[in-house]
Amino acid sequence: MEKDANSELKCAVCQSRETLKRCTRCKEAVYCCRQHQIQDWPLHKATCTPNRIGETKQKVEISNSKDTCEQTENIPKVCDKQSDNVTEFDSRPFREIKFNKPESYDVRSLAGFVMHYLNKNNFCVVDGVFPNKILERALNEIKSLNSDGCLKLGRLSGGRTSGQDALKMTKTEIRNDMIHWAEGTEPRHPNINKVVKKMDSVLSTLNDLFQGKYLINDRTKAMIACYPGNGSFYRRHVDNPNCDGRVITCIAYLNKEWNAKEDGGILRIFSAHDESCFVDVSPDFNRMLFFWSDQRNPHEVQPAFRTRYAVTAWFFDKTERERAKEESKLQDISVTKNEVVSLDIKTIETEKTQLEQKIEQEARKAISSLSHEELQALADLVRGHVDPKIVLSQMGISASIQTYLLKELERF
Repeated sequence: MEKDANSELKCAVCQSRETLKRCTRCKEAVYCCRQHQIQDWPLHKATCTPNRIGETKQKVEISNSKDTCEQTENIPKVCDKQSDNVTEFDSRPFREIKFNKPESYDVRSLAGFVMHYLNKNNFCVVDGVFPNKILERALNEIKSLNSDGCLKLGRLSGGRTSGQDALKMTKTEIRNDMIHWAEGTEPRHPNINKVVKKMDSVLSTLNDLFQGKYLINDRTKAMIACYPGNGSFYRRHVDNPNCDGRVITCIAYLNKEWNAKEDGGILRIFSAHDESCFVDVSPDFNRMLFFWSDQRNPHEVQPAFRTRYAVTAWFFDKTERERAKEESKLQDISVTKNEVVSLDIKTIETEKTQLEQKIEQEARKAISSLSHEELQALADLVRGHVDPKIVLSQMGISASIQTYLLKELERF
């Protein structure tokens, strides 16, 4: 019954279940009153995307609850027009694929399975790697981080090695997921740490299979990501377009009973050479995805209409990472040199201006010490000369005040 279907609805601000209305734009957020909708708008606007799933998608799920709300006129509307620098989502329908499973899940066999499909397809999907209980606990840990406000809007990478915070940008027209970075050793989330440790063990075992082409010796922090429904997304991109050292992207999904046709949120991987070729990866519970991080795998996270959770880490090739760091360092040195040169020029100009002001002050002081009769006599002496400064010099008057003196003598 309708009442039962909506029994879990709660106001996003006060958790009230009374007089609930749905945002008419995204068909997601639930509020008990106009004031709470206005109060929540600064946070909600980042993910308030029009529900484009179609007429069959009238009820969508966020944080495992169904919700209904009506947008008020006083809340700012977000423009539907996309920025010129973003790529529209691929509109072809979801294509379901049945992925092969490894014969064994021990680390060496799993690494061999991953290596085989990386070489064959540039990506590898593996289901059932973890005991379900570990992932269920990891999921609860992510939800706890989210409820405590630890997850923040994702930003685009900063600089040559993605490590310059000053260059990181928040662009919600490109991505509007919520993320938290973790080393994978924090006491607060031991089960997330187990997920990251499994990634580490598989990727370090791949070194035996690379035949010298790569040497994985490090990784980024793990990115704990939540796409909070509302059509949240990450537009088409390449993880490592500039040879920053990341060689393999590894993702673990933690989304129970995910229905890709209804809930969206698929990761669509495109062929770098043939636009007609693509593969869809539904973010199913207990699924891992491995793919080359470079130009071989452009991909996008299509709009998600349920809360979608994942843990991602990027693994570095030693040689490429060291080269990227060195090039970044050289670039920083070049920028610093240019800044120093600009600063030196500015300093010189400032000192020159200050000196000129001091000379002018001294000149005016010297001129003011002359009587009217003395100034009249000087004016008579220089009048008619082709170069009056020669006359002033012959009289022993300093060159530093001659210009100011001649201006004064023009009055006589």
